Parts: sequence; C-alpha cells; structure tokens
Amino acid sequence: MISPRTRAEREAAGRTPEEQREHERREVAAHYQNDPEIFSMVLDSRLAYATGIFLDPGESLEAAQERKYDWVRRELDIHPGERVLDVGCGWGSNLIYLAEHTGGSFRGVTLSDKQRQEALRRADRAGVASRVRIDLAHIEDVDLEPESLDAVLFVGSIVHMHNRERIHQKIAAALRPGGRLLISDCYFPARARGDRESSATQYIFVQALGYCRLISLAEELGMIEQAGLDVRRVEDLTSSYVHTVARWIDNVRANRARIDARAPGFSRLLQTYMTVGRLSFARRTALEYMIVATKGGGRERLGVAPSPEPGRAR
Repeated sequence: MISPRTRAEREAAGRTPEEQREHERREVAAHYQNDPEIFSMVLDSRLAYATGIFLDPGESLEAAQERKYDWVRRELDIHPGERVLDVGCGWGSNLIYLAEHTGGSFRGVTLSDKQRQEALRRADRAGVASRVRIDLAHIEDVDLEPESLDAVLFVGSIVHMHNRERIHQKIAAALRPGGRLLISDCYFPARARGDRESSATQYIFVQALGYCRLISLAEELGMIEQAGLDVRRVEDLTSSYVHTVARWIDNVRANRARIDARAPGFSRLLQTYMTVGRLSFARRTALEYMIVATKGGGRERLGVAPSPEPGRAR
C-alpha cells in the first residue's frame, strides 16, 4: 500500500472504491465537459492533451505531437485485426490516428460525454468509424474478457485514477499473451522536491482537474510487474512536456477572449494551472514518463521499436 502524499489522495483513501469511482466520474469529467472548440484553440489539431515529443525547442506543437502519435504507433505494433483499448481516450487523438494508420479494431473509454461525441465525429470524418467504438464509462466498471486485448494505452489519463493496483490487475488479465501496455503520464520523484501540500498543488489536482494521483515511477512499474507484465521500455519526456505546456499557454493567451466567450473564466483556470505545472516540470518537482510493458508469450518481440531519441529534447 502506497502512503498518500497529498490532501486529494488522503481524501480518496477515505472513500470506498465505489465512492472514489463516482468521485472521479463526476469531478474529473467536469474539466473535459467544456466545449471541445475551446480545446481546439489550445491543443494540436488532433486535440492531444498530453505531452508531445520535441527534438528541438523551436519545433511546432503540431510536429511534436505528430512525432508522439507515430512513436505510440510503432511501440504498440498493432497488426490487422488486433483489438486495442484506449483508456481515457479524450477526444480521440491517439485512437483515431492509430485507426488511420493500422488495421486494428479500437475501443475507447472516457468519462466525458462531450469527449465521446467529439471523438466519434472525428472518427467518422476520418473514415474509420466502423473500427472505432467509444464507451462512456469508468474503466473499473468496464467488463473485459480475459485475454481479449492485444494492446492497451493510457495517455494522460491514468493520473486521474486512484485505484491503480486494481486497474493494472484488470488490464493485465485482459491482455493476450504478447499484449502490449503503454502509459504516458506524470509522476512525482521518489524523493520529494518542493511542497506537495501547497495550495498550488491542491489547485491543479482538485480545482482545475478534479482528481490527480501522482506516484513515483518505481511504484507504477512495481504495480505493472505485480500484475504479471514485463517492463520493456521507459522514456523520460519531462523536457518535452515543458515545451508542450509552454505552447498551450501561448495558445491560451492568444485566444483568451474567444475562450472566455464560450466559458467565462476558463482561460484563467487553464493559464494558471498550466503555468504552475510548467514550472513544476521545468524544476523536475514533477516528471513525465512513457512506459511500455508486455505480457509474456504470444508474438515474439526481438526488441523494442525505434524511437525518435526523446532524450535529445532540451
């Protein structure tokens, strides 16, 4: 059992698992229920709400996110007919990209009905709707048949989920032998840097985003291994996340009037939490990692797919 580090975590620990699911369903979804048009003014054209991969500080957000989509595609190595689950699929950024570039069958899960509707519209426009299904549900409530999935991804989403041990066990059981798991998300360093009980942390974790649980990389990897999966790759994308969030902040500033016309005051919330977050990652009081793991057996994998040297990001 991991000891709670923040007020939000302590409050979550005081709820039953069922109560916590409902808390996440209600509080986390609220941020993503805002008009998708707002996020289109801030994010890239596919609406990725997670880090891109920068190889040069002068690159565009669009280029960095396109590199990330391709990185995910190569790491998951999806073959025609394989079944893929995107947990916390957002507006369908990775889901639709993967459907466009592979022959897999895709299922997304989101807590936000507005995200689901937008993702389905985008899948239809991309011509992949026949291979995309999106459910409005909490992952803990989704029935997954044993050994029914070939790949699972959590991109910018597992941070919102408190009962991680249970989720990892569920996902591992649902993966077929040879199945792949990919996580891209935020973590605390094992040794605390900065004040995790600050009002700024509380603002981001609760007021801005509803619920966040940052654990250490080692703790996440331990849960993955305890669930029976083998960790194959870990990449530090912290510097890339600093540049990603900087681009988002610039876009919020440039579109403040248009954002507030659709949701009064929302531009201030976005700029405030993103600015604090950017400083945290720049100071490495919070970190961003990409994790790839596999389930033993199945298709032989002689190595990991090549990646675009994310360590070069500055």
